[in-house]
Amino acid sequence: MKYFAIVLIFGVAASKKHLDYRLALNLTVEPAKNCTDVGPFCETCSSLVACMQQGDVFTKAKIGMCSPPEKCVQGVCTEDPEPFCDGIASLPFVCSTVGIFPDPFYCNKFVLCVADSQGNMKPYLNQCDEGYGYDVATDMCSIKLVNKDCTPGIYPVPLCKEAGQSAALVKKPSVYYLCQQRQVKIDAKETTVLYPMLAECPHGETYDNYACKPKK
Repeated sequence: MKYFAIVLIFGVAASKKHLDYRLALNLTVEPAKNCTDVGPFCETCSSLVACMQQGDVFTKAKIGMCSPPEKCVQGVCTEDPEPFCDGIASLPFVCSTVGIFPDPFYCNKFVLCVADSQGNMKPYLNQCDEGYGYDVATDMCSIKLVNKDCTPGIYPVPLCKEAGQSAALVKKPSVYYLCQQRQVKIDAKETTVLYPMLAECPHGETYDNYACKPKK
């Protein structure tokens, strides 16, 4: 059984709250989305439209705009957090173990972590074919996406709420995340954000409470 000495490392750092990087960064504006069902629909982070259907064809009718600090989330104007509006992922993926991992932000991307001849870890970002998402349970791009888009508000890795937060991924308990602090520049200022470092237990062991444990 392997235990990870990280509780003390994060004990002091966790006393100050930091945002998950997916909420903290504000680098790009999401593109306009297409209707997938009838009713109120967020075309962008600020634009609310009504989706109407005639046969197999959807049409949009503009309802209004959300005024800051509100944003359009799931068909309403709200101040609730929304990573695609509050921050688009751009931090480089850091490999800690060999394996295949989901991109923390994008449902249709995955990262292959390999070790070179010197033992240095290198990440290789891959993207699924258009219209398909990555399934962490099978390590395949086998999830057919609705309207070729990732589902808003659902992320491959849970959002970090505090440093040291850690758990196994539900669909693959040998893979786990650990929320670490990282420095990024936002509006030319150094800012501390939380990033979910991903790793995998060896030999098919499962992760629970900061430890890799043999299968029962």
